[in-house]
Amino acid sequence: MAEKNKARIIPVLLITGCFVAAFFVLRALPDAECGFLHYVEIVNEDGEIELCATNHAGFIDLSRLKYPINIELAPEAELQPGTLHNIELDLETEGGMPIAAHELAITHTKKMHVMLVDPSLEDYHHVHPASEGFDGHFHFSFKPERSGTYRVFTEIVPNRSRRQAIATAMISVEGEPDQLKFTSNRAYTNSGVQFRLLSVPDKIQTGRDYLLRLNVTAANGDPIKLEEIMGAKGHMVAFDFAGKGFAHMHPMDSIVEAVAGFRTQDEEEDLEFLFNVPNPGDYRLFAQIQVEGQAVFGRFDLRVE
Repeated sequence: MAEKNKARIIPVLLITGCFVAAFFVLRALPDAECGFLHYVEIVNEDGEIELCATNHAGFIDLSRLKYPINIELAPEAELQPGTLHNIELDLETEGGMPIAAHELAITHTKKMHVMLVDPSLEDYHHVHPASEGFDGHFHFSFKPERSGTYRVFTEIVPNRSRRQAIATAMISVEGEPDQLKFTSNRAYTNSGVQFRLLSVPDKIQTGRDYLLRLNVTAANGDPIKLEEIMGAKGHMVAFDFAGKGFAHMHPMDSIVEAVAGFRTQDEEEDLEFLFNVPNPGDYRLFAQIQVEGQAVFGRFDLRVE
């Protein structure tokens, strides 16, 4: 009888042990909550299915997250500051299989978002490569304004997984890089456009959602007409000074408007973004809007405790 009980208990203990071990293994894995965005499906004006991210605040810490995709960048010549260059981009799985454009979902009106930023975080670009055929080959134009090694973040959502995936690379521009300098600011003027970041507390803590209100006017304070860019009136990207990752933030109302099929936000209302980062340190935020067909960027530095 004792032997029978023992025979029953041992499998139970083994199963329990497996569950306990699995629990601690999962706890030890990187927190991927901010790395895997959730998407809502809409049909855009062209009748195409499009996915819009519903997690607006997530900072992607690439020192803790690894995605199974890679990119290779091939410029046509050695990159020079102030010169427009054509860049070839090859996208493939970690196993070396090409990922073609038809395998990518449309997110915020584009199949691929590529962000480039120089070491001083002064020169930021947001581009959308075009595809060539079905071999995972893409290309884009890039005019660097600074020297040094630019970090490149490629953001896609494969149709099969419907989850965000990030590939990173570096690309060098001839010359010595500028120093990275922190300047705490809540206002920035560029190309006749004034950007103001409102409702930002003096002290920002990690792991908390902060609602950032972006007010955009002409430099003299007059109202300005914002045109749609990537399906919204504006976008925002944050980079940390430590170089661990980035956050690609979308206006709070953009998802509601896409699903509802009509605009819920008044033309003159401020844009609202959620900001939430896991690590303390300094962050630079770039706000991107479009006026008269031209992209204009505002820049803000925030310190997180």
